[in-house]
Amino acid sequence: MTICLAYAPTEPGRAALRHCVAEARAMGCDVIVVNAARDWHDTPAELDEEAVREVERQLDGAGIDWRWRQGEHGLSGADEILTAIEEADVTMVVIGVTDRSHVQKRIVSDTTKQVLLDAACAVLAVRAEHEAPTTLA
Repeated sequence: MTICLAYAPTEPGRAALRHCVAEARAMGCDVIVVNAARDWHDTPAELDEEAVREVERQLDGAGIDWRWRQGEHGLSGADEILTAIEEADVTMVVIGVTDRSHVQKRIVSDTTKQVLLDAACAVLAVRAEHEAPTTLA
């Protein structure tokens, strides 16, 4: 079984990472990490070295088998995640969400909305202020 982590170096993204680690450990899953960081034009944003190290530290430290998914350039964030789901037969997607103003909800959350509506698997939408469970069993 495989979990897809839609990661961005934000508070909701770090919460998604923590929840992904908890889920992967509890279910014995491997993880595919998709860079969900996008600029305002929905083009992939490069993760800085600290963000990459944080993902590596959390997943390696938990003893989880994982890999980065290097997607095709030009795909939207949602299409990148949905493609990963199809190609890897993903069981669950973990994505971070946050409270936003009415205008931001219409513009910024298109990725989350599309993943929630179109994913062919379970989607765990994690808010930044929710802590990951220490055990899920």
